[in-house]
Amino acid sequence: MRIACLPAALAAISFVVGCREPTGEAARVGASFAVSGPAACPTPPSPSDTLASYVTVTDEASLVAAVGSAKPFEVIALNGFFPVSADVVITTPLVTLTCATPGSGIFAPQGSTVVFLLVVHAFGVTVDRLVLDGGNLGEGPYLAETDPTLNVVADGARLTNNTVACGVGECAFFVGTRNAVVADNSFASAGSSTGIHMQAGIDGSRVERNSIVATAPSGGALLGGIRVRDGSDVVVADNIVRGPWGNSIATTNLAGSHFENNLMTHNAFGNNQVSGAGSAAIFVQWACSNTFLGNNLEGNGRSPSAIFDATTGANVLVLVGAKNLVIDNGGGFDCDGDGVGDPNIVAGPGRVVRGVSVASPADAAVGSSGRLQ
Repeated sequence: MRIACLPAALAAISFVVGCREPTGEAARVGASFAVSGPAACPTPPSPSDTLASYVTVTDEASLVAAVGSAKPFEVIALNGFFPVSADVVITTPLVTLTCATPGSGIFAPQGSTVVFLLVVHAFGVTVDRLVLDGGNLGEGPYLAETDPTLNVVADGARLTNNTVACGVGECAFFVGTRNAVVADNSFASAGSSTGIHMQAGIDGSRVERNSIVATAPSGGALLGGIRVRDGSDVVVADNIVRGPWGNSIATTNLAGSHFENNLMTHNAFGNNQVSGAGSAAIFVQWACSNTFLGNNLEGNGRSPSAIFDATTGANVLVLVGAKNLVIDNGGGFDCDGDGVGDPNIVAGPGRVVRGVSVASPADAAVGSSGRLQ
């Protein structure tokens, strides 16, 4: 069975190369999404370079052994697309997982007990240029988590240039990871609670140039294709979010962050009545002093381009296109503590309405694990 390549429209951001011909279970699992990768994998170091640490792995046993014995700055290169039977947990800082040959990666077979394909529990870990198929998982393909109770710090996690099949729970999950980078990935969801999801202290993190495509209803009133919350100086830029996500981008509890040049289309069902916050291209809650520039919010049927909850203020939204409807219920929210409400600023073509009754979702944990916020 040959695995289909990604649509041409996504090629520019997914670095599509020719399809591979996996066999057996790999063929069956991979057939559910496009297995593709970068034009080339990193070049192995020269044998004379005694300072470089590079190991090639070809199956679960060699991968687990390499991860378990890894030293900081080691590069672990996967050669082949193979199954894993348990979460692969990385606890060594500054390790890189990448490909030895294009299209290499891991997947969880149907019925496995895997929760997350990869779990990052260390500082500065990079996962680059792999195929991560979490399509059979109740959670997802990737978790990077800072947990002070376990003395685990996963700041600086990098997820870049990968082709990812999302799980039922999420596409990629970041918890308390400051300065994380999610860039140049292609995510495909056949129905997930959330997409790229960051929460609980994500200062300085960046979500850039990703494609997040859902082919079945995904997200909900609180979540979306990109869910970022609980941080400052966060950047969400140049992403493409397509398909029936409850929200393309859903934010809460952010300050001084920037949302620029994102394309969000066809993310809401036709003939929706605006009675909940689960049908907007951008839903903003508990947010002050953020900037939304150059985002294409058209193509969402009768759903609003953006909803600013009553718990927002001093945000700037500059609209592009002509068919925009913005519900702005902010203005009375005091962001700077001076006792005076700080209105949001909405500029550009379209219509802005205020005072519309919108049932904001409860700000509580939801999702398959109960951990998503």
